[in-house]
Amino acid sequence: MDKATYTYEALQQKYVNFITPALEVTIGSTTYSSREIPILNLEVELNADGSAGGCSFTVDSQYKAEASKWKNDFDKSVKVGAKLAVKGGYVKMEEIFYGYIDEYSFVYNGNEGPRIEITGIDGLGYLMSMREPLYAGQRQAKNLVEDILGKSVAKGYAKSATVGLLSGFQKLKTPIIKEQIDDWSFLNLLAGRYGASLFAVDGELIFDDVASDTKPLIKLAVGAGLRSFTKRVSLAHQVGRVEVWGRDVNQKPIKGTADTVTIGGAAEQSAAKLAPALQSAVLREYSEYARTQEECELMAQNRLNSIAMGLVSGEGACIGIPELIPGRYIEIDGLDSSTNGSYFVSRVKHRFDSEGYSTTFEVKGAKTK
Repeated sequence: MDKATYTYEALQQKYVNFITPALEVTIGSTTYSSREIPILNLEVELNADGSAGGCSFTVDSQYKAEASKWKNDFDKSVKVGAKLAVKGGYVKMEEIFYGYIDEYSFVYNGNEGPRIEITGIDGLGYLMSMREPLYAGQRQAKNLVEDILGKSVAKGYAKSATVGLLSGFQKLKTPIIKEQIDDWSFLNLLAGRYGASLFAVDGELIFDDVASDTKPLIKLAVGAGLRSFTKRVSLAHQVGRVEVWGRDVNQKPIKGTADTVTIGGAAEQSAAKLAPALQSAVLREYSEYARTQEECELMAQNRLNSIAMGLVSGEGACIGIPELIPGRYIEIDGLDSSTNGSYFVSRVKHRFDSEGYSTTFEVKGAKTK
């Protein structure tokens, strides 16, 4: 995952004032350039919320009606399960998607020329089909997650997997069992318990606490890349305290609590500080997995932090920037003092269409000014 920090001015220089958008699509072992064939309405969506990322586009004007065949046998290269990679940018291009084709359609219309519509999904999509049970015994949770993510890497649907050293993750006492659930859903359950984000960027499958690293990816402002931005603050679903109850190895009840949000910065205010009445709003949950008070406290804290990240939300649009990815923070500047600040990027969409190359993004945060 890219950990660098960029300036708008440096990217503007790299991409020569962001003129003449271009892209390349690799299917299997063959690369197709937008300068050579019409690649229409390409959209890449990347998520840091556990959802699989995707890609969709249309290839047009490649059908030779007089011969009833596709130019250069293009149709033969389009196969479900084939590698799908997309590079986008301008004079220079960067990879913005890596995965595989999961669906395609041949579209014949009497009013228009035949076209091929293609959709792809990243390496998390493959794990949705893996449903075999898992009885891990006393194996370390980190090694188990690495093995699961490694299934996509081994099939070529991802390039690599990164599993962070999460707080408490190595101290899991409960034997891990997976039954009647797919690998992707199982990893999302573990991510929720241990405060991780599950997502894919540039072929890397990531299971890590990325929300705690607040170093911004880039600063955008009106007149410097930012085209629009909306910020909203909502108390919906917010609570002041979370309790997680479990039972120890002797079946004695145990409890862990959390009432202080530990992500999103120290200077800003959480929901309970903005609206003190929320301090008496308690969410109580019961866990069949916690076997120690420490595990209960860890799960309670992660649950509270996860809920708190819904306090602030918003969306923005900017000029097409290949470097913009989810799982990092973006700094917004040039607006009012209540809106300027740092936000966690939860979703990014890169789009190439008749209007050029644009990027939209969604943000969230646990605290506000």
